[in-house]
Amino acid sequence: MLQRLALDPADSDARFNLARSLAWQGRYAEAEAEFLRLLESAPENADYLLGLAQVRLWSGSAEKSLPLLDKARRLKPDYEDVWRVQIQALLALGDTQHLDQARLTRNAARLRFPHRDWTYAPLDRTESAAGVVPAAPSDRNTWEVGMSHESLTRGLPNWTSRYVLGQWTVDEKTNLYGGWRETERYALADRELHLGGAFPLGSSLQIQLEAGFSDSHRVLPERYGLAGLQFQPAAGWSLGAGFRRSVYPLGLSKVIQFNVDRYTGNEQFGYTLYLGGPDGSGLSSSHRWQWTHLYSERDSIGISLNSGRETENTGATGFLTTPVSGVALSGRHRFAPDWALVWELSSLRQGDRYTRNGVRLGLRRHF
Repeated sequence: MLQRLALDPADSDARFNLARSLAWQGRYAEAEAEFLRLLESAPENADYLLGLAQVRLWSGSAEKSLPLLDKARRLKPDYEDVWRVQIQALLALGDTQHLDQARLTRNAARLRFPHRDWTYAPLDRTESAAGVVPAAPSDRNTWEVGMSHESLTRGLPNWTSRYVLGQWTVDEKTNLYGGWRETERYALADRELHLGGAFPLGSSLQIQLEAGFSDSHRVLPERYGLAGLQFQPAAGWSLGAGFRRSVYPLGLSKVIQFNVDRYTGNEQFGYTLYLGGPDGSGLSSSHRWQWTHLYSERDSIGISLNSGRETENTGATGFLTTPVSGVALSGRHRFAPDWALVWELSSLRQGDRYTRNGVRLGLRRHF
C-alpha cells in the first residue's frame, strides 16, 4: 500500500486500505488522518464516513462518530454496517438518552432488515430466572428441545431429563414463556409443566410471574409459584429480587434471591444470592457468580461458579441441606440463520453425599 501511494498519492483504494490497516493496529490518530484525506476528495463516500466513525468509536470518542454515521445513513440507508456501528456508538455512550436512541435505531433496523439478527445484550437484559432470553421482533418466537445426563458418584443412580421450552415476545418489554420437562432422579421419574411471563411496570421496572405443576411429584415439587422484580437503574445495570414457594408431599420450601448484573460491551457479569430452606428451619445461603461473553449478537460462551449451602428434596427421605460447590461452562452457537446449538458442562459437589457431573445439549429455533 505504501509503495502504491508513493507512486500515486491519489490512489484512493490504496489509501483506504492503509487507513483500515492502521485502525486495526490501534494506530487511531494515523488512521483518522488518512480517512480525513480521503473525505477531502470524496465527502459523500459512505465507506470513508463509516471508517472514520469506527476509528473514533474505537479510540473512545463515540459521540464524535455519530454525525458521521447519520450522514452515511442518509447517503446509503441500506448499508447495514452503518446501522450496526451506530447502535454500538450509542451503547458506548451509556446514558439513558443514548440508550433510548439505540433502542429506537435498532427497532428501525429490524424493519429495514427483517431477516437479520439485531440482538444486543445491553438492550436485551430482561432474561428471566428460567433462562429464557427475549427474542427480537424479527424472530419473536423461540423453541428449544434438549436433554441432559448427570453421573453421580458413590454408586447413586444417574440423573436424566428431556425438555421442551418456548417463548413468545409480545412487545419490547413483554414476553411469555413455558416448558415441559421429564426427569429421572434417584431412580424416580417425574414430569413438570411451567408457565410464566415478564411484564413492564414502568420504563425501568419489570415483574416476572411463573408457576409450575407436577402430577407425579416424586422428587419435583407438586406445584410452585415464583414472583420477581427487575429494576434497571442505569444503562448497563440490572438489579433483581425474587421469591419462590414450592409445595412437596412432605413439606414446603422457600427461596429468596437477589441479583445484580452488569453489561459492558459484549460482556455480562452477574452475582446472585440465594436464601432458602424448608419451612420450620433457618435459611441457608448460597452464591452464584457468572461471566458471559457474546462473541456475536446471538452467540455466547460463559462460566458460572457457585458455593454455599442448599436444600434439595431427595424424594422419600424428604429435605436435606448440605454444602455445595460447583462450576458450569455453557454456550449458545448459531450454525444457521434461525438455528442454534446450546450446551452446558457442569460439576457440582453436594457435600459428602456425591459429586454430580453432567452435560446438557439443546437445539434452539428462532422464527
